[in-house]
Amino acid sequence: MHITIDASNLRRGGGVTHLQEVLQAADFDELGIRKVTVWSCQKTLDRIGEIPRVVRRSHPLIDKGRWQGVIFRKFYLDRLIDSDTDLLWAPGGTYLGAFRPYVTMLRNFLPFQSEERDRFKYSKDWLRLMYLRRAQAKSFHAADGLIHISQKAHDVLNELLDLKDVRQTVIHHGISRKFLMPPREQLPFESFTASRPVRVLYVSHINLYKHQDKLVEALARVRDLGIPLELNLVGPALPVAKRIFDRTVQEFDPAKEWVHWLGEIPYSEVQKCYHEADVYVFMSTCETFGNILLEAMASGLPILSSDRGALPEVNGGTCLSVDPENVDAVAAELERLIKDQGLRIRLAEEAFERAKTFAWKRCAKDTFNFLKSCVS
Repeated sequence: MHITIDASNLRRGGGVTHLQEVLQAADFDELGIRKVTVWSCQKTLDRIGEIPRVVRRSHPLIDKGRWQGVIFRKFYLDRLIDSDTDLLWAPGGTYLGAFRPYVTMLRNFLPFQSEERDRFKYSKDWLRLMYLRRAQAKSFHAADGLIHISQKAHDVLNELLDLKDVRQTVIHHGISRKFLMPPREQLPFESFTASRPVRVLYVSHINLYKHQDKLVEALARVRDLGIPLELNLVGPALPVAKRIFDRTVQEFDPAKEWVHWLGEIPYSEVQKCYHEADVYVFMSTCETFGNILLEAMASGLPILSSDRGALPEVNGGTCLSVDPENVDAVAAELERLIKDQGLRIRLAEEAFERAKTFAWKRCAKDTFNFLKSCVS
């Protein structure tokens, strides 16, 4: 069997991580797959690396930018698909070509949740999300198979679209073994000082639905109680969200003493950030799964998590949950988590044990078996 993968719209984040891990974890002999051809930008192909039976291909249009990638998928991809391809898989969510059979995925809630999409209203990003809403809905309706990465994603999409005639499945992501680190000793509250503050970590793209600005305000309130802490943020930034974030930091930490934005760092180095943190927070209001939350769970950290989207499904009650847009609630739960050593110990242990149940090997096997079923 020969599967062609259109990953031309996967450039960073959970989509690239998922593709990389699934391809590296798959046992193609056992699965009966003789060849996999991947079309994507060069950066993504480099991250995937060399894998037996996996052929990596790119095109100048893909590397030029997002909208050039749309042109590639619309006018070039079908002509470049090898004639012996048995199935096309589009994990990025959008395929509008004529090749059949094909399978796609719901990776992103933003185009389908109006209250989240409208945070970007009338901007270029809003126009892009409106385009994706239309294009992906069309892709899902015409697909021979549709993969959801959480039950929440399945339920939300099927409430919005009539997909009863489309074969669907739910396959959770896995966690790389390199992130697994048993919980460290949790320091008593009295051990935290100005020279050894509580190290709070948030790994995520600075974006309008990630609410880093509200987190800074909540942490400032906790600091006003005399609790020493610092915030380390890792990830790239959307310019409009970064401007809001910068204004908030200027208001609450004008000397930039305790808020540190580290920017984007290589995926291979992210685990070091988890291992140096005391507490993790994840404030997103729009997640179909939450790879980053799972990484923090696997790293043995006590976590304060948003109560939105698929995040409660992923953490299974092993994290403190909070409304991320309620600054008072976020501050109160952070204060509680920092002061209660026993609570931190319990949450870290429970999250670590749950994280171990998510495996890329299982994800890869279930994914390729579903793809094969859509051919027959």
